[in-house]
Amino acid sequence: MNFKAAYNRFKQWQLDPFRYKVNSHDMHHCNNCGNDFKGNYCPICSQKENVGRITWKSVALSIVEIWGLHNRSLSYSLVQLFLRPGYFISDYISGKRQVSFPPVKMLAIISLFGIVVDRLTGADDIIGVFNYDFDFQGDKMAFLDNAFEWMNAHPDLMSMIMLSYLIIPIYFIFRFAPRNTRHTLPQGFFIQVFCSIMFLILNMLYDITSMGGIVFACGLLLLYFTYKQLFGYDVLGTLWRLVATVISGILLASIMLWLDFSIHLFIVGQTDTAAGFIIFEIISIIAFVLILWVSYRIGKPRTTKREPEATETESVETAQTKEE
Repeated sequence: MNFKAAYNRFKQWQLDPFRYKVNSHDMHHCNNCGNDFKGNYCPICSQKENVGRITWKSVALSIVEIWGLHNRSLSYSLVQLFLRPGYFISDYISGKRQVSFPPVKMLAIISLFGIVVDRLTGADDIIGVFNYDFDFQGDKMAFLDNAFEWMNAHPDLMSMIMLSYLIIPIYFIFRFAPRNTRHTLPQGFFIQVFCSIMFLILNMLYDITSMGGIVFACGLLLLYFTYKQLFGYDVLGTLWRLVATVISGILLASIMLWLDFSIHLFIVGQTDTAAGFIIFEIISIIAFVLILWVSYRIGKPRTTKREPEATETESVETAQTKEE
């Protein structure tokens, strides 16, 4: 087996899995309504132009459709999302809607599957994903303990919330990428919807296998290949931007968390503890803004200064000098 040729075919499939062909000049006969037409589909009944005799290919396609692996199905979209994540997301946000099952609907369906898996595996009873070192005692501090317990009891939802905090960092850090340059915040929303789907499936894999280290490593690798294919940077350029994005997302989540805690602490009269959270919040804001600003400046293309154009008099004098 020629592994190099197989890899090249896989790479070509990643870049262009459908390879649409336009038959605008060929005449076709529709076996369904009898109409003669030019193009890929009959304008009368919409049947595809290449529908003819049943062959073994027809049998294979029928079997594939049974398992939902035809174009734009949920299962086939998931296959693409894991085998060509960045290219798949890039296709969708650039306008190729027919390559994907509707992403928000896909997220809702996968979330329901995740809830079922959590119940069947008992993962929703496991506490301790978000650890904390604070000693919350007394009725006035009970809300802090309840907040961390809620986060521990809903790891799938927390994964989606944490990924949503990456929308703004990605907008600035990957602003001038070779591919999908100057992507918009709405596009960033759909980028994180697709990433949330992948991480929900990885969470289900963790619930079933309890192989936390392997699943975590797979998640990081998947995120790396997603950003590399989506934005087109080289290995080093993708790595440092990925690290900056993750750190910025954690800082942004911390800012929102410290803000919520400090407000509640001021309400219950715990001003000293609230002041400590405010200090953490200010430090996080400064670090967050600094990382985005530095990453934005590094990624911004350098503009070369143009030499001042010569005046008409200088041009004439230069021409006379050359003639002499």
